[in-house]
Amino acid sequence: MELLTKFIDDAKIDDEEFFEYVQEADNDELAEFVQLFNEVIDNSYSEEKSNNKFNFIANSTLSGLSFPCGEIDCKINSIYSLARNAILYADTVYLQNPFAQYVKHKEFNDKLRQDLIGDLIVLSYIRPLLEEKIFKIAVSKVHYCHDCYTRFQENYLQTFDWNLKTVEPLIADYLIENVDFHLLWGVESIGIEISGNNDLLNHPMVVNFIKYVPENLKSKARKGERIKLNNSDIKNSGITNYLLNEIEKNLSIQDFYSTYYSCHVLTDREFDIKLLKLINKDIYEQNARQGEIIKNLNHLVPFIDEVPIEKLITMRKNEGESFQVYRDKVNSLSKNNILTIQDSKQIYQDEIRPELNKINLTLKNNKKVLWGNIKSNVFLASTYISTSLFTGILPTNIDKIVASVGGFGFAKNIGQDVLKLIKKPEVRNNELYFLWKIKQDNKIEI
Repeated sequence: MELLTKFIDDAKIDDEEFFEYVQEADNDELAEFVQLFNEVIDNSYSEEKSNNKFNFIANSTLSGLSFPCGEIDCKINSIYSLARNAILYADTVYLQNPFAQYVKHKEFNDKLRQDLIGDLIVLSYIRPLLEEKIFKIAVSKVHYCHDCYTRFQENYLQTFDWNLKTVEPLIADYLIENVDFHLLWGVESIGIEISGNNDLLNHPMVVNFIKYVPENLKSKARKGERIKLNNSDIKNSGITNYLLNEIEKNLSIQDFYSTYYSCHVLTDREFDIKLLKLINKDIYEQNARQGEIIKNLNHLVPFIDEVPIEKLITMRKNEGESFQVYRDKVNSLSKNNILTIQDSKQIYQDEIRPELNKINLTLKNNKKVLWGNIKSNVFLASTYISTSLFTGILPTNIDKIVASVGGFGFAKNIGQDVLKLIKKPEVRNNELYFLWKIKQDNKIEI
């Protein structure tokens, strides 16, 4: 991790001057930078297999990748939503590497340069989580010696490849049946608009043909018109191969990290879950519950969207023990079930919100008692002194006497009660104190 952040600092790749450099640099310079940056990412982590149930591997959308949408707003919205949930639940979330896609390019057109700048902007947004190792970037390549690679093939790769080949026709059929494809001829190029009632796409996307337009589409295209493609046109255009390639990359990274690093799969797409069940049912069933908890955490704790990410990170660092207790409580509330959004909302209404209100009530009642004690002690002390003054029996060295006996016990008691008011010991023992502290510090009403 230190290697990655040091490279970011030394190269200053997260400021506007570097973005200008990306726009103006020649192709060779940019290719060299992309190659070097990916090597830095791959060498920044030394991963070991772990049974930690709080480590996750995110899918392409949640990782802020350009598939299915390369717009900067979509990327930031996706990764910001994940960031808050990760801070409040995960030890580590591995993000798929957004920079790996650029290594294959030798020439960088304006679109590629803008995409690269967008990914660098996203990197600057998640920098605090990278520094705390709540986010890590998944390696894009793994090195093996001959013997280890042979074992890797036998134990994993052959089975995965066979399973993938088996489901490829199913994926292609799903795309044709559930996705709409329309041919567009815009101002500069011919492209295909991809849309449909499915969770693979959050909104329509357009794939433009830059260098080559398939013959069957070239003859069909009409300037300014939007033409629905039939199944034959879709298959012959090669567009399903493009989608298939992106889906398989996402699937392979998630399955690899699940198998080798025991990470729970984290996805916002039912489509991914169906494929994982087909390819590796055992892995899916082992980690599905944890993935659903972190995915739906903003419904379990709906007020976290109001809290700046930097404040959440600081709270987690400062309240480490209460964070652990709160997280265990969230797990127990799920009752070992795979949570839906509705389940999460119900748990908040039935369990979490009443408990947070109970903390407020406990604190309010304690304040009444403690303030009563303080007032009582102050009254007794002042009454003693006033009576002594009135009767004329107050000794001349009263200040020293009060100090030597602890203020007749009154000052000591007052001090202890004030400390109780400040420290709130009874409140801190509550399993959801961590959430309550977030709510209180940010003045959030529930």
